[in-house]
Amino acid sequence: MSLDIPDWMVSDDGPVRTAARGLRDAADVVDDERAGLRRTLGEAAAALGWEGQITDRADEAADPAQDGLRIMQEDLRAAGDALDGLAGALDQHTPTLRDIQRDWDALHADRPRTEVRGDVGEDVSVIDWAEVRRREDALRDRTEHPKEMLRTADRGCRDTLAQVRSSLAGLQPGSSTASFTRSQAPEGAWQVFRDHGLANTRADEALLARIAQAEDPNAVRALLDELDQERLAGFLQRNPHVMAALATDYEPRNADDAVLSGLWNAIGELENGQVTDPRAIADIRDYWAGLTPQEQQRMRLLYPTLIGSLDGIPVEHRAAANRLLVESAIDLEQQRLAILQAMPDNAATREDVLQTVPGWYPDWVAEKIVDGLMHDKAQRLLHDFRLRDQEVERSRKRRAFYNNLLAPVPELRFSDVTDDSGLVLSGDHRAILLFDPRGDGRYAEWHGEFDTENVGIFVPGTTTDMANIAKYRDNMAKVARRGTSTITWMGIDLPNSVASDATQTRYSEDGGQALLRFVEGLGMPERAVTAVGHSAGGGIVGFADVYGMDVDRTLLIAPSGSGLGLHRPLPWPLAPRGAKPSTPESYPAHTWDDEARDVQRFTMTAPGDTVRLAQESENVRWWVGLPEDWGHGNDPIDTDQFTRLETGRWLEPLPRSYYRRGSRSVTGSKGRTPTLGS
Repeated sequence: MSLDIPDWMVSDDGPVRTAARGLRDAADVVDDERAGLRRTLGEAAAALGWEGQITDRADEAADPAQDGLRIMQEDLRAAGDALDGLAGALDQHTPTLRDIQRDWDALHADRPRTEVRGDVGEDVSVIDWAEVRRREDALRDRTEHPKEMLRTADRGCRDTLAQVRSSLAGLQPGSSTASFTRSQAPEGAWQVFRDHGLANTRADEALLARIAQAEDPNAVRALLDELDQERLAGFLQRNPHVMAALATDYEPRNADDAVLSGLWNAIGELENGQVTDPRAIADIRDYWAGLTPQEQQRMRLLYPTLIGSLDGIPVEHRAAANRLLVESAIDLEQQRLAILQAMPDNAATREDVLQTVPGWYPDWVAEKIVDGLMHDKAQRLLHDFRLRDQEVERSRKRRAFYNNLLAPVPELRFSDVTDDSGLVLSGDHRAILLFDPRGDGRYAEWHGEFDTENVGIFVPGTTTDMANIAKYRDNMAKVARRGTSTITWMGIDLPNSVASDATQTRYSEDGGQALLRFVEGLGMPERAVTAVGHSAGGGIVGFADVYGMDVDRTLLIAPSGSGLGLHRPLPWPLAPRGAKPSTPESYPAHTWDDEARDVQRFTMTAPGDTVRLAQESENVRWWVGLPEDWGHGNDPIDTDQFTRLETGRWLEPLPRSYYRRGSRSVTGSKGRTPTLGS
């Protein structure tokens, strides 16, 4: 138990005041140079002998640049003022919080005691836990006002600094180059940005020109290795299109990189970004722990697709790698959206589309951007303007989701994660544990603190993809609270259609294996872990349970099946190659690695839910001769291995004109009447 005071709230206000002065200095430079811009244009017009309308047009041409600089100057000054406000709040409230923290430490160093009568009649002094809890609650109450004042000041800083970033981005028209952006800002202001790592230096721009000519990801990494790691981290954040070049390499190999080669020795083989043998996960965990913090940081920066998705890598390191991938995905999705919007109704040729990709991308990255848009099937779809509009809307939703993943969340966690290399993951940065935007996408996110006693993992169902996962993510984030963390997991390409895809066993089979390895990779044997699956996600959790996933509870909500009772043999992922035992009628009492387990299982399905069609699909297959890859196992309600959570049961049919649900009635409905359980 703790006071839950973030570290920054008890920090010195000096660095904040220094940053405020720097921003106001930058605002002054921008203001001076903005005035100089108009004066310079006027002098140039006079020197050229311009007069009349042509001079007015020159002034009009300068207006957008001047307006942008004016907005930036105002935003810089507002951000400086907000930082000063935060510094003042720290000066006022930090001493109070420090005093409360000292009182807390003193309380636990010398807990109040009370006398009780012992077993043999003597008086015994014991800790008075009721009094301890009362004093703890009183101390927590004392923290609420100063914490709220600091949170308010912090939010003001975040908002104004976000405006600075926005105004800086506003100076750069779409598809312009970094050098054009620099030409729009005064040299003095640009130097301030360089000094604070907000803008590329000339050396950086020279490196970018060399990277644009690189022939493959390893050639890009060789150029990036010329930078020291502190500079490398800032360079990649400023230039997400460079990270996009690395993001095309999902199984990077480089015989010249000893650290990478050592990791591959621990991995063995990958399939869709995951280890094929879960026994390798312990080796991956041990190998990573044996690296220095600097080696770990370099691996995150140069091999983000591997580190960000690899089971066995600690969650904070996966999240740090995936944050860079999200930044690059925003850049790539923006280009993909621009291509979609620019395509004529009869679609451009592949060569025409490639010409629209900005020149700073190497050819092999440009091809990744248009991947999926130019093959024959996609072209037939894109000929239909309505279908193309749908794809444009999906692209916009994905981009909005990616942007949201980068938005800071105050008090998401109580402290930053750091090591000897510096900051690993900020306390207000989301923890993305899996990020693969290819196709419909694969994604997982941890919500809440990293060290909670209870962890819930939610697996969504059919039609879920990167364009609509946000609604599930937001719901799971709301469930996370003190003592409980949650995870949204979309670790496979989920079915796109109820009729043509959702009945196929491979989704549950592949998803179950992937979920088992994901849980094992988190390393949570001492925690209470609950796996929840809805619809097709329920079938995935059921199959993972069949395989021996190491969890304490499962909850299948309107599942496509339980993984039990299928009549066809299934490939077993942990047995020798070629072994194909039939699906069992009951779940194993041991985990995949033969450890005893005791799993509580719950299920709930509303009466009349059409998910029964998926549960019965295998029986239908036998009668009509459909392919073998159908069915996800029996309805869990039909087995005594599950506790049924009530959602209502059908009673005898009532007149067609009457339908009652709880205390409300609706006339004109058909069918039987459900009553709602508690």
